[in-house]
Amino acid sequence: MITYFNYPIQEFPHGYWERWSDILDEHPELNTPFLRPEFTQLVALARDDVEIAVIDEDGIPVGFFPYQRHNHVANSPVGRLSESHGAIIDPQIEWNPIEMFKACGIQSWHFDHLPVSQTTFSRYQWGTKLSPYVNLSQGYEQYRIEQRAKGSFLSQSERKLRKLEREQGELRFEWHSTDPHVLQKLIEWKWAQHRRTNVLEIFQHQWVQDLLRTFAESHFEKFSAPLSAMYAGDQLVAVHLGLMSPTNLHLWFPAYDMEFQKYSPGISHMLKLFEAGCERGITRVDFGPGSERYKQDLKSNDATIAEGMVNRNGLVSRSRGLWYQTKKSLRNSQYSTVLEKPLDMTKQFRQWLAFR
Repeated sequence: MITYFNYPIQEFPHGYWERWSDILDEHPELNTPFLRPEFTQLVALARDDVEIAVIDEDGIPVGFFPYQRHNHVANSPVGRLSESHGAIIDPQIEWNPIEMFKACGIQSWHFDHLPVSQTTFSRYQWGTKLSPYVNLSQGYEQYRIEQRAKGSFLSQSERKLRKLEREQGELRFEWHSTDPHVLQKLIEWKWAQHRRTNVLEIFQHQWVQDLLRTFAESHFEKFSAPLSAMYAGDQLVAVHLGLMSPTNLHLWFPAYDMEFQKYSPGISHMLKLFEAGCERGITRVDFGPGSERYKQDLKSNDATIAEGMVNRNGLVSRSRGLWYQTKKSLRNSQYSTVLEKPLDMTKQFRQWLAFR
């Protein structure tokens, strides 16, 4: 018999953490860094609203659903910063999300980074999108061979890397830097990028900066957040804070010094990151969804992820689904530039709400 329990993270039974990790080991398709127990534990150091629903079968915990509570709404841990949503559970186990949310006192949960392999949520999906990734399972050299066969982007990027070294000094790559200056530069460069591109300035929220520092300073056996850095001579030119499970690396916060933009240091840094990741057992690098050119040029393939909502009020769920389809139609319309303006005007406010 399936039953559901809910715990604020401070009351979560200690022995359940190991069971959570075991489920991920048994089902590698779930083993993204965002679903690791360590990720939830670290988020809880920066936020006081983290809770965990437990899916129990005959007295044995068989699944976990971490979330942040906002009144009667569930958000995936760190909300819009999380790029993999869902439950940690054997896909063969049948359970009911609505019943779980009733037990938790939760009315709704919106997801937009849900792996389609989580079929329990299929009925709640509004639509799907692609999330590019790099396949390193055969090693970095094989990846290079495959990329060269696709086109000239890799060759051009490697030429720029050599030019950077020739003109600015010997390149040096660090897999993980413990220098506080490196993380501070990442925050400064990323913040400036958000201003340039009219993206919500998330670093104005101190808890986000604190969270990144917590991740960068933490290391576990099956989870870490490598803060990699690339130098040309003595100059720091690119930084990246990623999330790593035993075999997966998720690109999270890449940034570079705009003074070196002509060399494409961000791309060069990623290539160094892929190569170093292979040496550490990484077989896959996830970019997260997005149509940015570098993702499309560097990817090996795409994973399919879903967006939708679980809501105990079916009418609300259906109406939100219709609005989703309407927005999708607007974006695909020949008049999208004009029709999307009202949505763009509220975008910053909606993003701000997500980071309160």
